[in-house]
Amino acid sequence: MSAGKTSPSLETLRELALAVGLDVDVNLVPASDPAAAIAARVVTDPATPAADDLEGWDETSPEETASISAWVGRLERLAGNDPRRVLALAGRYSAPQHRRGARFFASKPGVTQQRLIEIASGALKGQVGALSGVVAAKVYLGHAPDPGPVVVWVSDTGAVAERLAVTLREADVYQPAGVLVAPTISAYFADMVKSPEWAHSVVSPVQAAIDLYGLGYDQLADEITEGW
Repeated sequence: MSAGKTSPSLETLRELALAVGLDVDVNLVPASDPAAAIAARVVTDPATPAADDLEGWDETSPEETASISAWVGRLERLAGNDPRRVLALAGRYSAPQHRRGARFFASKPGVTQQRLIEIASGALKGQVGALSGVVAAKVYLGHAPDPGPVVVWVSDTGAVAERLAVTLREADVYQPAGVLVAPTISAYFADMVKSPEWAHSVVSPVQAAIDLYGLGYDQLADEITEGW
């Protein structure tokens, strides 16, 4: 024990739980930590503050800054000086479809991808957030898979999900051809751009690449980052 804190073993925790009629159930789930994405931006994107400057960045809280700094170290150990690998690993560790609290909506017959994007954009109105996934690919590359996932990063998933539910059917699992609403931190919205075609904001190019890697669209992510 140090400074009033202790790190009990799993067996000790189980004994304590059993003493009050409970048990410990440990489950491994896919990682989806927003700090991993921002850490990749710290490492690869000159527009993002360096790790030592994050504390004074208005986009992050002290807790988020500490987590981002820890992820910077992990990514550098795992990927070295390879920017593509840094972004790809960050995509795996921050994938929107695995984010705790994510909500999934299936498209309906006859709803085009264009209309799906408009529906997602309308649901985001008035909220702090931005679109990603195939929307970002369309904006930055001029093409995207159809069908493909429309990602809505937002601070308040409840309000957006409620609006989407008016038009789309909510599902229990990720819908690769639907809309995915996931919570995130405000740093995700740094350097987002306004789409000239739709009334919504899109995540920055580097964040779009990270998201596309996480969604499994490596080729699109590579196209966005080509020449960096």
